[in-house]
Amino acid sequence: MRTNMISMLNGIGLQTALGVSSTAQLFAERSDLLASTSAICHAVFIQGANYSGSPAVDRHPVLTAFARQVLKENLEMVPDALVIPLGKAASKAVELTNISPDRVLSGFPHPSGANGHRARLYAEAREAMTQRVRTWTRSS
Repeated sequence: MRTNMISMLNGIGLQTALGVSSTAQLFAERSDLLASTSAICHAVFIQGANYSGSPAVDRHPVLTAFARQVLKENLEMVPDALVIPLGKAASKAVELTNISPDRVLSGFPHPSGANGHRARLYAEAREAMTQRVRTWTRSS
């Protein structure tokens, strides 16, 4: 998954925006440039099983409240960061926080190898994501 994510992030110019040769450095010597979290960063069980995205965050009152409060506070701790939700579920959670859309890299597909639509979704959104990175760079 990390290999896919690095390739995708480099493909939209994030490494240039951050002044590194590759976004792989975010997971090594330049981890100071990365703040990561999960949309739901605590253990969640639905009917005794690990939460796997169903019901959607915006369709369950506790999960919705969690995104609007906890995730929002996490994102506000890094006010100048570009927020990169990995996939549709994370994107929905980020939308619930009402942070500025100027900070969000919308359309980034989940980089998992199990995401069979990853390459197509990335290709469709690549130009818009590249432009968002450029816009974010100029504003930060």
